[in-house]
Amino acid sequence: MLFWRILFYILIVAYFNYSTVWPTDWWARRSFAGAWWKLYADDPHWSPPDYAAWHRLVVRMDAPYWQRVDAQPVYMEALPQRRQSAHAPAAQPLLAGAVFEEPVAAAVLLCAPQHHSTAYLGMLRCSNDEESLDRLLAAAMERAAEFGCTRLVGPAGVVPAWGGGALTNHFDQLPPIHTPYNPPYLADLLATSMSVCQESVLLSLPALSPLPQSQGSAVLTPLQLDELVGAHWPLLQAALAPHAPTPSIERDEASLLLQWLATAPTLGWLAQVEGAPVGFVVVQPDLAPLLRHTGGGRHLPLRWFAAWARRRPARRGRLLFGAVDPAWRRQGIGAQLLAQTLHHAVGAGWTELACGPYAVATPAVSFLQRAGAYAKQRYALFEWNGY
Repeated sequence: MLFWRILFYILIVAYFNYSTVWPTDWWARRSFAGAWWKLYADDPHWSPPDYAAWHRLVVRMDAPYWQRVDAQPVYMEALPQRRQSAHAPAAQPLLAGAVFEEPVAAAVLLCAPQHHSTAYLGMLRCSNDEESLDRLLAAAMERAAEFGCTRLVGPAGVVPAWGGGALTNHFDQLPPIHTPYNPPYLADLLATSMSVCQESVLLSLPALSPLPQSQGSAVLTPLQLDELVGAHWPLLQAALAPHAPTPSIERDEASLLLQWLATAPTLGWLAQVEGAPVGFVVVQPDLAPLLRHTGGGRHLPLRWFAAWARRRPARRGRLLFGAVDPAWRRQGIGAQLLAQTLHHAVGAGWTELACGPYAVATPAVSFLQRAGAYAKQRYALFEWNGY
C-alpha cells in the first residue's frame, strides 16, 4: 500500500479543459459506455464484466428500476498534463500523443429521494485526480438536487442494494465475478471529499473434505432465480436488507440485480418445511478469470471463444447470497443449505467459494466465519452531503 501512496504523489496526472457529458439517448450512451470502459482498460488487475451484457444494460437503460429512479449516465473528459514530481514547476500540456480529451470520471446517477433524499453514484470510476472527482461530485449533486436529493452515496453497484463500495485492500488479487474492483488510489481519493458510511467484506470459504453434515429438518429443492422476485420475495429481502445502504428494497431494483447476476449460470436451492419456504441460497461459477483473459468478450472472436470456454469447469465458485426466514433461524436450516452448497462445490471441482460481499458485523459474516470462511477483500462505501 505504501508503494501506491508514493506513486500517487510522484506520477500525478493533472487535467485542464474539463467537459461534462450527460448522454440523453441510446446513441450518446454508447459514448458513455466507451468512456467508462476506457478508464480501467489498461489496469492489469481489472476483471471486466461480460461486455455484451453490460453494454446492453447501460446503453438501452430500459429496466423499470432505472426508469423509476431516472438513471442518468454522466462522464467527464479533459486534456491531460503531467508533472514529473510533486515539487516540479507548473505542468505543461502534453501535445504529443495527447491532443484529444480523455475520460477522467464516469458514473450512473440514480436519484431516489424516497430513500431519505439520497442519490447514488452507480459504477463510479475516476482517474487519479482530485479535481476530476470534485467536478463529478458537483455536477452530480447539482443534477440530483433537482430531484430533491441532498446526499450522494457511492460507489454503488449496478443497483445500490448489493455489491457497492471501493476496494481498499488485496489489489493484486483477481476479484471474483460481480464484485467491485478499482485501482488502489480510489479509496484515498474518495476520502478527500467524502466520508465512509458503510464497510463490507468478501469472504473466502474453502471447499475441502471432510464435508459438513447437517441435521436440518428442511427439504431442499431447486430454485429458479426469477422466483426470488415472485413467490419468495420476502426471502430475498431478508438476504439483501442487512447489507444494503438503502432503507428499503423494491422488486424492480432486485429484478435488475438478478438479471445482471444471471449473465453467468446460477444455481439455487430452496429450503421448505411442511411445504412452506423458509430459506434459500444462490451460487454460480466464478467466471472472472475467463472474462479477464478475453477482455470481457469486447471483441467478437474473443466473445465466441468465451462462449465456448464457459462450458469448461471453473476453479472457484460464488456464493452470491442466501437467507433463512427469521422465524426459522437457529434450527440448523442455514447449516443445511451451506452443506448442500459445499457438496455441489466439491462436485463441480471448485476449490473455494467467494461469499458476499456482506456488510461487516452482520450475522451472515459471523455464520460463514464459524463455518471456516476468512475475510479477503474489503470495501468502503462513501457519502457526500453537498456544499
